[in-house]
Amino acid sequence: MKKTKRIIAILLALTICLALAACAGGGEENTNSPGNTNSPGAPNSPDNPTPPATLAPGDVIPPPESAKFAERLDILLEVGIPYFDVLTPGGSGGNGEKTVLRCILDRLVAYDVQKGEFLPELATRWDTADYQHYTFYLRDDVYFHNGDKFTAQSVIETSELAMESPGTSSFDTWRNVDSITAVDATTLEIVLKSVNVEFLSVLSQVGASIVSAAAREADPIEGKWIGTGAFYVSDFQTNDYVTLTRNDNYWGEAPISEQLHFRFVPEIAARTIMLQNGESDIAIALGTEDLPLFENDTDNYVVYDFVANLVFFLGFNMEDPITGDINFRRAVVHALNLAEIAISAGGETGEPPTDGAFWGPSTEFRNTDLPAIRQDLDLARSYLEDSSYNGEEVEIIAGIPFNIKASDLIAEQLRAIGVNTTLFNTDPGTVNTTTAFGNNRAQIVNHVSGFNVSASYCRSPLLPTGSGNRTSYNNAEVNSLFELAPTLIDPAERGAAYKRIQEIVYEDLAYIVMFHRRTPIVTSSAIGGLIVDSDHSHDFRYAFKVLGD
Repeated sequence: MKKTKRIIAILLALTICLALAACAGGGEENTNSPGNTNSPGAPNSPDNPTPPATLAPGDVIPPPESAKFAERLDILLEVGIPYFDVLTPGGSGGNGEKTVLRCILDRLVAYDVQKGEFLPELATRWDTADYQHYTFYLRDDVYFHNGDKFTAQSVIETSELAMESPGTSSFDTWRNVDSITAVDATTLEIVLKSVNVEFLSVLSQVGASIVSAAAREADPIEGKWIGTGAFYVSDFQTNDYVTLTRNDNYWGEAPISEQLHFRFVPEIAARTIMLQNGESDIAIALGTEDLPLFENDTDNYVVYDFVANLVFFLGFNMEDPITGDINFRRAVVHALNLAEIAISAGGETGEPPTDGAFWGPSTEFRNTDLPAIRQDLDLARSYLEDSSYNGEEVEIIAGIPFNIKASDLIAEQLRAIGVNTTLFNTDPGTVNTTTAFGNNRAQIVNHVSGFNVSASYCRSPLLPTGSGNRTSYNNAEVNSLFELAPTLIDPAERGAAYKRIQEIVYEDLAYIVMFHRRTPIVTSSAIGGLIVDSDHSHDFRYAFKVLGD
């Protein structure tokens, strides 16, 4: 195999409007079928397998012809996986969870980050004349890992389970559905509560994955992992490792690798060393200070360097007597030096926000006109004096290593204005359950939220019962705007609605963005086939490792 040149994939904002055009036009049918070389993630076979020096988002390093491939890939994660389930609050929000779920579960529709369009997955095609009434035509050759056949009824059962599971990503997907009818085993009619020009985008997200209701009932633990995907779960140890084995009955293009083994290694230095000595093939989120080691060794490594569509935030429980006080929140945010926090927590990978929007860095319709909040200790003390705060200890909960680092500095900066804090450092799963909407037991949450290129994904942290709502945020105008925006055909009008949402959230200060992060991924030069995505829904289904002579 030719040695791959250094690759730096800067994942820039993609406009969802281009994707909508792929399905618009009065119900134009999409006939590209997954399972061929055009399916998302499937390796291409150009005459020259050597990739260009810089890959665009979604590009794939194809496998060379007549090569021998390793049976197993070893992938290092920066954050452990406590559980992965689209029907459990917080069960599909982490980076590792998204990547694993992409391998084991399928959706009706997939989004091609390279082409900027929607492609069929479990649906072969679809049509709609008004963005409210949709007909999906389904594959007839798909089976779940347990041998049960996938039919239109499988989608109906998934949606029913979702509506019984508020606060989950699956609930976020199906909440706008009014009715689902199986015309026959392979034809599905979906009627929405209102027009939604973003519905295909919603169906392409991980929360829209189709699950097996029968498997979940038969085994409440491992039944959650039964899907129709290219891999199945063969071994799992919570917050330690996940082993996926190739599904040889997969309906689509067969993966090259027989196993994908994901391991949680929290220390960046350890991930660097393990990649260098060959203990692993892929390391996710290495430190930028280590990148020159790999960038300067183009014979042996490939580097993907991008700003993730993630937001490391500080959130306030809006129902708590102390943090629910707007003057207290104003005092806190003006006490913080975000540049110091970004450097302290993220090192060279941390980047303080350049505006005040609580929105993904590459999410469409981002309101860049909102000024970033600056530290002003005199103003902070004034707001604190006007608040109901009376010297109580306020708890800050954090579960991600970078956020845990940030908490120490946040506590120090808050002491400067007279706010006393205690730190509850735990794991992401505990943070998610402690801050769940309707049962939020936290005061200040120091956490991370993943975003998507589509603005519709921003419903998750901002709507009541949203799977990512960590602050019990519930603003009537925001709720109404989220219902209105998807009904607006004109992108300019839709963008204005989303930008107004960001203004309201900015004024309410339920969340404040602390920093964004570069999250470089480094692989051995023998690795190809993976698709890196800015929202960390990386597609490793067709990743491979070429063996030497």
